[in-house]
Amino acid sequence: MTQISRLATVGLAKEVTPGTWLAPTIGIPFTKGDFEDMYTEVKDESYRGNDTVLQGVYQGVVHGEWQLDVMAYPDLAGHFLAGIIGPDVVSAGVSTTLSSSTIVGATSISTAASIPLGTTIAIDTAGNLEYATTGTPSGSGPYTIPITVPAGGLTKAHSSSVVVVGQTTHTFKQSTTPLPTYSLTIYDTTQTLSCSYCRLSDLQLKIDPKGAVTASLKYISFPSVVQSLQTETFSTYDPLLGWSWNMTNGGSSSTRGLTYDATIKRATEAIASSDGVQTPREVFAGPIEVDGTYKAIFENQLDMNLYINYTQTACTASLAQPVPRGGQSLSLTMSKSGWIKGKRDLSQPYVQADFSLSGIYNTTDGGAVQAVLKNFTSTQY
Repeated sequence: MTQISRLATVGLAKEVTPGTWLAPTIGIPFTKGDFEDMYTEVKDESYRGNDTVLQGVYQGVVHGEWQLDVMAYPDLAGHFLAGIIGPDVVSAGVSTTLSSSTIVGATSISTAASIPLGTTIAIDTAGNLEYATTGTPSGSGPYTIPITVPAGGLTKAHSSSVVVVGQTTHTFKQSTTPLPTYSLTIYDTTQTLSCSYCRLSDLQLKIDPKGAVTASLKYISFPSVVQSLQTETFSTYDPLLGWSWNMTNGGSSSTRGLTYDATIKRATEAIASSDGVQTPREVFAGPIEVDGTYKAIFENQLDMNLYINYTQTACTASLAQPVPRGGQSLSLTMSKSGWIKGKRDLSQPYVQADFSLSGIYNTTDGGAVQAVLKNFTSTQY
């Protein structure tokens, strides 16, 4: 029977032992998904006294290749950043409870532990969950915590003892620590297949103020194995939206940005070796490369001068949700960026410019790029 494509699912799990499959712990809500077992064809084109070129074809070594397009959900993005940049250094947010109940419109809360000024917090759970930003705390326990956002105070009533959690900061930098490997599991509507030893080779983040921020992913893996049906848990958060994008380059914030694509790559290879089996010995990930394309309004020479003068200053693209939608954020920084191409575009109704830039090794990033993700995931990616 013909199947509905939208019934397909993809799940991911971080492996403990590279190459040992684990059942998916999270679902990847993809907008485009391609998976293929890639067999090397071994062709026999020997001369045998006939006028046909192909005398035989044989199945050589095999590995898996994945291409997934996803929206940039703030709880999901950390798995991709850890998989291609480097380990997640966690700075956990405060976790406490309400010391007394609150009413709709409350402009302060009472908590068992203090909450630092300017913290984005999640209050309560499930259908009563809401987000807020805090002011200067006072008291000595219980503490009085002013609510600065929403401006009109809390939008829901909350009972005493419900949880109050501050955002956790996840910082991803390059490291000599080996990159993690992952298990990917796909249900293609007819059967479930699993692949182990998945390494992320390409992560492209695409920012356009007119839409959601998206990520394009490419993985290299061991070939697929038939698996029993799995159950994934999908993100419940809003994706990051392009209109919240702020661009900083040349040492100052810019409102001229129209689009920004940043691509992080590691040359990745499924290594076939002398182990007498058809599948790879391992999947190897090489050194990092970071490149970006930036389209901007061309109303002055500030952006062009970064290219003309070969200015290698920091370039940061940051995104943040409105606080009522969670206030989660992501920033991607090349602390030393090489602006390698710059071109004026006079073919549009208003003058634009196209730029290309690359991340250069620097001690601030500990490599060519770093990412900072703030969300309500308290554990390490």
